[in-house]
Amino acid sequence: MAWRPRMDDRKRNYILLFLDPVLFVNAMAFISINAVIPNFLNDLGASIFQISLASALVSIGAFMTQPIFAQMAMGLPVKTIVFSRLLFIQRFLLLAYALCIPVLSAYDYGITVVLFLIFWGIFNAFVGCYSPFYMSILAKVIPGNQRGRLQGFGGAAGNILAIGAAFLTGILLKYVVFPYNYTWIFGIGAFLLILDAGIFALVWEESETTRKKSINYFRYIREIPHALKEQKGYAASVLGNSFLTISNVALSFYSLAAIRNFEAGPEQIALFTGIGVMVSILGSSVFGMIGDRLGHRYVLMSTALFSMLAAVVILCIHSLSAVYTAFALSSLSISGYNISSGMNVIAYAPEGQIPLYVSMNMMITLIASSLVTLLAGAVIDALSFAPLFAFTGACAAAGFYTFYVANKKPKESSHKCLFS
Repeated sequence: MAWRPRMDDRKRNYILLFLDPVLFVNAMAFISINAVIPNFLNDLGASIFQISLASALVSIGAFMTQPIFAQMAMGLPVKTIVFSRLLFIQRFLLLAYALCIPVLSAYDYGITVVLFLIFWGIFNAFVGCYSPFYMSILAKVIPGNQRGRLQGFGGAAGNILAIGAAFLTGILLKYVVFPYNYTWIFGIGAFLLILDAGIFALVWEESETTRKKSINYFRYIREIPHALKEQKGYAASVLGNSFLTISNVALSFYSLAAIRNFEAGPEQIALFTGIGVMVSILGSSVFGMIGDRLGHRYVLMSTALFSMLAAVVILCIHSLSAVYTAFALSSLSISGYNISSGMNVIAYAPEGQIPLYVSMNMMITLIASSLVTLLAGAVIDALSFAPLFAFTGACAAAGFYTFYVANKKPKESSHKCLFS
């Protein structure tokens, strides 16, 4: 008989998983790969390639560890405790680097950049556990018709509070001397992430029967084309997600474009974080409700349109205001993508294999985004920002078309278990 949580357990889990995006969003306002980190590396004299690599490591690190964490999640009767421990390790390592920034930068800026990339790479290797564990926990403890709103309203609440985080980031950048300003910024972000890790240790999850079967890493990779061939709806979802992930690569380069093309200063860079936060408040709430009521496919189509519009704005209008506008539209796009991409995928996952299907989607989309992000630095150096933004806009259009023609509902009868 399937486990049904008691009412008290449901309320507890709902509150805790509501608090998760609140803490996470505020933490990432301080550790923003789209605003704070490019400015930090630029102040250290990092090259365009190193700044692009920092963005690419978000995808590369998670990609490399997806099969490992997917197998781990599938073999655990209770996933919350192990997930919490993994998050604690990841986030204490980041805090350790933040506390060492003043010493490292006093010694050598180049070494500070290299060590940041190493610690950032380790941090993102642990990101590989996010989707397999989180989506499995969410699907198990929260009813399907409440998940979109939970994520959306939690994200909106987090973004409301993150307005203060963005304001504080600007104050620290302006009034605290370099590099202590970044020690405070990254340190606060890491502390909030540590608090967030504790949430999953408190979520009530009933033990379930699992199959602890070893999955060869390379066999896992080889089975991905088979899953895509057998389930056309799943394949369309993964393809559309890949296009949207590539289109969202542009978000990492708007603040850099403002710095290089319009000589944006610390206060103007902090404004990017503020804009992203304010836009996400609206986007998270609206997209969450749309996902629960109409379906997450419609959310993904909407996000593609916003990403296309962002590309049009930044390519047609040469001004700092246009960069801010494009950043806002792209932030709105990624807000909807974060809510609905995983939800759309798990609709096609056979029972008990959500970690596998989610992680396969993640691996494919991460390959796409990491390759484009790495190439983006060379493209910017050789041809400027315009070709990159044109390409990401075209990918957004392709993502819209993919979801537009995709089946509205998955075919339950087509589910086949892998590695059985």
